[in-house]
Amino acid sequence: METTFFTGILLVVMGGCCSGIFSTPFNKNRKWGWENNWLIWSLVALIVCPFIAVSLTVPHVFSVYAQNPSTTAIIAVFGIIWGIGALLFGKGIDYLGVSLAIPIMQGLINTVGVIAPFLLNTPGDLLMPEHLNIPVGVVVTVAGIILIANAGKNHSDGAKSGRNFRTGLIVCILAGVFGPMINFGFVYGEPLQQTAVSLGAKSLFSANATWAVIFVTGFIVNAAQCLILLRRNRTMEVYRQSGGRNFLWAALAGVIWYASIFLYGMGTNRMGGYAASAGWAIMQSMAIIAGNVAGILMGEWKNASRASIFKMIGGMVLLVIGMVVFSLNS
Repeated sequence: METTFFTGILLVVMGGCCSGIFSTPFNKNRKWGWENNWLIWSLVALIVCPFIAVSLTVPHVFSVYAQNPSTTAIIAVFGIIWGIGALLFGKGIDYLGVSLAIPIMQGLINTVGVIAPFLLNTPGDLLMPEHLNIPVGVVVTVAGIILIANAGKNHSDGAKSGRNFRTGLIVCILAGVFGPMINFGFVYGEPLQQTAVSLGAKSLFSANATWAVIFVTGFIVNAAQCLILLRRNRTMEVYRQSGGRNFLWAALAGVIWYASIFLYGMGTNRMGGYAASAGWAIMQSMAIIAGNVAGILMGEWKNASRASIFKMIGGMVLLVIGMVVFSLNS
């Protein structure tokens, strides 16, 4: 049991790394507009990858949905709300850059997503002594996020030139509030996972039945906005003028992002009770760390002051401590 639990944590940590770096391939498409990259990302991450995964791992998937119509409808709604959050997530990175946007958005996603499973299922358990590591972990994690966000705000390359910081901050906050809807859907999708297992799916992959519904409805929101921008900005021509390599970079971002969710689903199914809270926190904290490392490698911190660097390092140390605290929820 202990080996299974820590294997689950390892999978979730790997998922967090993928979540933190998924957008880096977009930097290879500097001539593409945001909508060009995001439409290809949406198609691969929200349609192609989930379809392949659910087809290979969940037998009789349509029977799963037919046996749980109300649950399927509920998580489809969560998917729409999450889709708005995913759209804003992409715009937040476009406004403020990886190293500033990621901590703000992932921090809010982290906090709301951790508390939500308790509030949705058994709110009283959150105050029980054996689960006090959850609120303690939230406090430690939020402190680390504040340090990192403050460090990012103070260094000169944290936001792209010509962008309005206040607008970007509002976008990031909204993305952080809507983003956890994917975890809400995951929690409410438990009946789908149970039915999938009863019809022959392995429990390790049963979450794929839930992800498929969330992502299809999320895709509708993202694709619609991208198509509007492609027409408004007249950037559809960019696709015709681009080589296959540009499409591959945007598609790679989609594959990396879906891998983060795929690993998260497998990891939480190995972690036992309250995995949707502890696993979510570990994943999002790791995403912030990975996002900052990616920002450093991409030169976003090259002109940062020593004080900003120290704040960033201190914040990442707190995030690691927070992940350790959450992992005590075994």
